[in-house]
Amino acid sequence: MQKKWYILQTFSGMEYKVKELIEEKARLYEKEKMFGKILIPEESEIDLTNKKLERVVVSEDAHVYIKNGENVKKGDLLAEEPAVLVKNTGTIVEVKNYRKIIVETKDKKFTKTFLIPESAKIIGGLKVNSTIHVGIPLAKEPGYEADLDGVIISIEKLKRVVIQHNEGKDVYLIFRENFDSNAFRKGTYVEKGQILGNKKQYKAKSSGKVEIRDFATRKEIIILKTKISRLFPGYMFIEMILNKETQEMVKNIPYVINFINIGGTPVRLKTKEVKALLRLTGEESYEVKESKIRADYELGEHVRIVSGPFEYFTGKITYIDLHKQTVKVTINMFGRETEVELGLTEIEKID
Repeated sequence: MQKKWYILQTFSGMEYKVKELIEEKARLYEKEKMFGKILIPEESEIDLTNKKLERVVVSEDAHVYIKNGENVKKGDLLAEEPAVLVKNTGTIVEVKNYRKIIVETKDKKFTKTFLIPESAKIIGGLKVNSTIHVGIPLAKEPGYEADLDGVIISIEKLKRVVIQHNEGKDVYLIFRENFDSNAFRKGTYVEKGQILGNKKQYKAKSSGKVEIRDFATRKEIIILKTKISRLFPGYMFIEMILNKETQEMVKNIPYVINFINIGGTPVRLKTKEVKALLRLTGEESYEVKESKIRADYELGEHVRIVSGPFEYFTGKITYIDLHKQTVKVTINMFGRETEVELGLTEIEKID
């Protein structure tokens, strides 16, 4: 028999506990083959109450592994700086520790990079998100003062390596943790193509939504804190072979209220509802179709959804925002009226 999709009503807030108990009971009674996926649709929203954000600054040559607007989890790989290779065969004539400090003005229009040798004795207490003002010393040695008001957005510890070769000198700035000080010292002979500094990976220190900003000499990856909320509180969606035994097994699990039913018979999801469910939860990918933007929609007008998770649904427009080019449409989904927000390119008029 083929598995079908059904809606299970539970105590709100206990959806994941119910999922855990169903899977545990299926294993206990050797009924795993009777069950498929169990989905609890959620959405993430930027938490405007949380002012903290994570910012990663990488070079324009770095490979970025995530996309703008994507949700990431703590530990996910964000970006990778390429290895530093020797350009010309020669001899290392200088190896010194430096600190790279990037400051951004409060209006976010300008940034400045300060390269300061550790020998200048960097001022203690300088850290990311610290506010600085014109004239504030960045090191105890004179000549390293801030010349703009702003906020420190990045601090990196570097090795400044100078290689003398037949045609002159090459200067390299290498991340200190990716540089082998034992292998490369003053007087070391190096050859063209030799790895001077290993690749550097940046992993997310927190979970959230990604915003990527491109600048002329760098890229910034910002992780905005988000909060997770259930799309359908108190409901979960279960793929299973439904018979009297499996139905009673699920109904008798703690925190389960009942299957959504008509006259005692659990209601099966329609094909388009299953497709929307799988797309909403990321179980199925979909192509974002581009269509002509129209601005002559009216409140109360019935439209057809032509792209996204809710493709093939029809609904009524309840809100229009021409500035953002979005609308809110009420559709009938899972037997209930559900309001969804869509772009103007995702809908079309019904002739």
